[in-house]
Amino acid sequence: MNKTKRHLDNLYLLIEEAGSLTKLARKCGYENAASLSQLKRRLEEQVEDEKARGIRPSLAQKLEQGMGKRKGWLDRDHSKDKEKAAAAEIQAASNLTLIPDGMPSENGDIQIATEGRYVSVTRNTYETQITVKLNLDGSGIGRFDTGVPFLDHMLDQIARHGLIDLDIVCKGDLHIDDHHTVEDIGITLGQALKQALGDKTGIRRYGHAYVPLDEALSRVVLDLSGRPGLVYNIEFTRAVIGRFDVDLFSEFFHGLVNHSMMTLHIDNLRGKNAHHQAETMFKAFGRALRMAVEYDERMTGKMPSTKGTLTA
Repeated sequence: MNKTKRHLDNLYLLIEEAGSLTKLARKCGYENAASLSQLKRRLEEQVEDEKARGIRPSLAQKLEQGMGKRKGWLDRDHSKDKEKAAAAEIQAASNLTLIPDGMPSENGDIQIATEGRYVSVTRNTYETQITVKLNLDGSGIGRFDTGVPFLDHMLDQIARHGLIDLDIVCKGDLHIDDHHTVEDIGITLGQALKQALGDKTGIRRYGHAYVPLDEALSRVVLDLSGRPGLVYNIEFTRAVIGRFDVDLFSEFFHGLVNHSMMTLHIDNLRGKNAHHQAETMFKAFGRALRMAVEYDERMTGKMPSTKGTLTA
């Protein structure tokens, strides 16, 4: 295999791993994909030319660093790596245990499917059956069917103001009360966030937002730190909004924090209308989350931590 063919094959692997040519360009610090598109076209045209130079060293280093590869990765043949990965997938599939419908485990059966920063997480227990679909690079589209209308309204604030696509379906034991449904949705959303963020390379990590609504004002500050912690300061002016028990918001955020592994500070600074208090809290959370999960062009390929990891 000549150098150009090897570089082209490895470029295809990087595009596949990143999710698209555009996403690869972004991970490697390019404002748009035009340069990489031209590179790909040139390699494809020169693939049979034994004298072609392939990818120049400075660009190869940029691609390798952007995708977290070792120096010289582009110069090596990874065809056998792909074969091994395919074999591992087949083996993993053969080891899966399918759980019949209506037979969830007591502690929660969790199934996770991932692709890029899109994830689908299903969590089934005797109390709730939940599926969360999350796209961190979405456009703010929300679809909710939880059986708790006011919670649906609040979740829509996260999607809209976080510019994430969020689809949550839950069948819970609402004949008892809303507690298990609200808490378990927080848990499952937290699991989805953790999976979608991966190792967190290149993100901003921190986010904050102040959001007013008439007389109410809330502040949310968060850190995708890998360490769960919730500071929750909100004194609602009434105990129930419609039919919703406001105490359950704390349970929702505890579940989310503990399973996404984030540090979260929520402060309602003022407010007389409980609906306004809740809405400013969720809008501010969505906007703070949006800031934290965004890619920082100056941090491309870098871990936003002096520790070198945000997952351990």
